[in-house]
Amino acid sequence: MINKDYFKYLIKQNKKYLILIYVVGIIIPFLTLNSLIPDPYVDYQIARIPGMISLIYGFALSCIVPIYLFSFLQKKKSNILYFSLPIKKESLYITTSLFSYFLTLLPVVIYQIIGQCITFSYGAVLSPSTFILAIFITIVHMLAVNSIVTFVILLTQNIVDSFICSFAYFSLPLVIYIALDTCATRVVDKIMLGTGNYTQALKAILSYASPVYNGLFQLNNLSSENVSRSPIIVWVIIGILLIVINYFLYSKRTIEQSETYTKSVFMYPLIITLSILSLLLFTYAPNKFKTNILPFGIIFMIYLIMYYFSKRKVYFTWKIPVLYIVLIISCVGFSSIYSNTQGFHTLYETPPASALESASASFAFNTDYETRNPLVYKDVEVTDIGFNTHSRHAKEQKNLNKKFVEFINEIMDKKLITSYNGFFDEPHAVYYQIFVSYSTKNSNLHPYIPSERDYIIEEKNIKEVLDILAKYKLYKYIS
Repeated sequence: MINKDYFKYLIKQNKKYLILIYVVGIIIPFLTLNSLIPDPYVDYQIARIPGMISLIYGFALSCIVPIYLFSFLQKKKSNILYFSLPIKKESLYITTSLFSYFLTLLPVVIYQIIGQCITFSYGAVLSPSTFILAIFITIVHMLAVNSIVTFVILLTQNIVDSFICSFAYFSLPLVIYIALDTCATRVVDKIMLGTGNYTQALKAILSYASPVYNGLFQLNNLSSENVSRSPIIVWVIIGILLIVINYFLYSKRTIEQSETYTKSVFMYPLIITLSILSLLLFTYAPNKFKTNILPFGIIFMIYLIMYYFSKRKVYFTWKIPVLYIVLIISCVGFSSIYSNTQGFHTLYETPPASALESASASFAFNTDYETRNPLVYKDVEVTDIGFNTHSRHAKEQKNLNKKFVEFINEIMDKKLITSYNGFFDEPHAVYYQIFVSYSTKNSNLHPYIPSERDYIIEEKNIKEVLDILAKYKLYKYIS
């Protein structure tokens, strides 16, 4: 249970910090006044401007405050002092945690309310349910960040490791995503015809791996009905689990755990494993064994430095090279599986017509010769030709979507599109590009973000492509 006397002591002891945090939390909303644009049709400004800034402020507090309040755990003398207080160990943890939430959550919620009031004067008003959702998103993700930082503190044995591991826990999701996306893009370049955002499905990883990314993403798209809210539920569950886990970790914490090197498998071993795997994925070149030797050798040296730093000593064991070999195998395995399964069934040149919401395309002409002009087709330059499947009538749009898919598939089947990868090695090439954009009905967290494709059409094939376009009655002028 909470100890009221200790809670009052924490307030008195940290009065200056409380005043600073609350004053800053109240002042910041008014600094966003110049960023708000009066627009009665924009009902999500609370999420895009004050809401997101408040959450960023909340994340900063949720990282700093737990480290400050639980810093006594990293020093033996402080441990002896705090654990000798006439307060049960469990009560000490609960009281400190609640004070941490009082120091972080409340000022940010106040900020959200002030931000909502500010938007009233600009004509943008969120519905009560949407505003409550904004508050809920803020609280959930701040609690998740707070719990993660507390979890790290309870599993580290010194203040240096606390900072390093906390930073790693919040930066690794982004690093892993970039590494996976880079590796996947190299695979895509070999198996797909065009270039574009083929790997956008991987971005879903961030929402389930990073409370910082998901919190900002959810607030930025607060009024969008298409955005999945399932990651919010996931972070509610993770937050609750970590609060329970932290309670037991604190209860079992001993004085001897302070001022030694961190041993928990969830700290340096996990962080090093994920970091090295990310570096391998980032540098791996599929089917180019010799190209990988040098970067893999450099990464092995980085691996040794990180490993020895975590142990605070230099020694050799067979586990070191074995783990590195396993990580290399995992890297190669991911690349192979991603290629053989067509990106875990997320890669496509054209989506099925049934999954298509809308589509559009336009042409561009490229040449190194100043005297060359784009082809004129039916009295119109190719670069002024385009089409889209948007229609006010659902039945007509469905029919246009079907024709669109048939058109793209036909020009691919007739090999009128040249593979994008490697094409630009040819000097003085004269070619056309067709830029295609799809919007699908279901695309994980980002159904409204178009799938973009850019294809090469050699000059000799452009007229036949336009004839097929006209055959499907998709031909339109864009100027």
